[in-house]
Amino acid sequence: MQQEIMPGRETQDWMWEEIEKKAAAGEKQQNRWAGLKITASIAAAVLLFVILLPQTSWADQLKGFFKEFFYAGAGADVNQEIVQNVYEDEGKYGHVKMQIREMLSDGSCVYCNICYQALDAEGEEWLKEQEFDVESIRFPHITGGWTLLEQKEQATEKERYFALYYENNDGKFQLKDQLVTMYYPMYKNQGIGAVKIASNLETVSYRLVGENSPSQYYEPRYLVVSRLSFAIFGKDHGINADWIEKDGMLHYQYSKGFLAEKGDEKMEGYVYFDGVPLSFTMKEGAKMDIGFAPPFFSDTEGSYASDLLICAGQFNVDREEWDKIAPIDDPGALTEVEIDGVHYDLVKEETLDEK
Repeated sequence: MQQEIMPGRETQDWMWEEIEKKAAAGEKQQNRWAGLKITASIAAAVLLFVILLPQTSWADQLKGFFKEFFYAGAGADVNQEIVQNVYEDEGKYGHVKMQIREMLSDGSCVYCNICYQALDAEGEEWLKEQEFDVESIRFPHITGGWTLLEQKEQATEKERYFALYYENNDGKFQLKDQLVTMYYPMYKNQGIGAVKIASNLETVSYRLVGENSPSQYYEPRYLVVSRLSFAIFGKDHGINADWIEKDGMLHYQYSKGFLAEKGDEKMEGYVYFDGVPLSFTMKEGAKMDIGFAPPFFSDTEGSYASDLLICAGQFNVDREEWDKIAPIDDPGALTEVEIDGVHYDLVKEETLDEK
């Protein structure tokens, strides 16, 4: 944004060369020097104003962006991980510019700060009348879910801002640095572009070490984690989870043996209806209680020497703002995990071999 508003380097050099020329000429005309100093001061003030203005604006926009998705006070912790100026498009007919000004991603979840900017009066009218809903800006060719929220407090006559959140909880963090197709509305046509999922966030892999298991029907083995999200993998020993529709909702239906083991006498498959009880312990001893992690129990096609994705999700710990993300400080500083009441030590591994 600063680069967009600042004069180009050549223009800045020309401005100061002109001031210096006038200053040299002013040595012969001392009565003009006072006026020249005022001119130079004004020029310097203008440049300073141009430099400072977009920084303030960026901070305001980012504050609104974080408020949509992050637990209060957590936003500043990930400022340095944000990638700026990711994508822009003026479409086929112009009048409006669409920009992804900021992106934060670990390859599993993606947060985008999007701005629509009117370039002229016709663009202003279109932007004013255009309706945006959850289907307006989306990734059509990758599985997962997305949320689109407008940041109305940031809007001006020429700009509208949107916070886009996308999640792909397959546990593989495979969107990192990938080009994905994005659909979005533009002036009188459908915008389509290839957007790179830019990420400065690293993932860390752990092997789970413990003598017990939450069930004889599955065995947790590995944890992959970033500052924002996690995934736990294991071996399927007969849990056989399948989706079923009941009362207008989708639920997991587990094998009868697993249900009996968990005491579900009615065999309705609601054992993990609220999610898998999960908590992490950090190196300094602090415990992070996730509450209930979304269960998946799905085939991973051999990822991480496992055939079962047990659970995956983001670090939205059980707080008042339970739906907001609370990034952890260091994914490499985890020491223990507890899954459904069973404790495991965590041993860091460089890579997790494919099956």
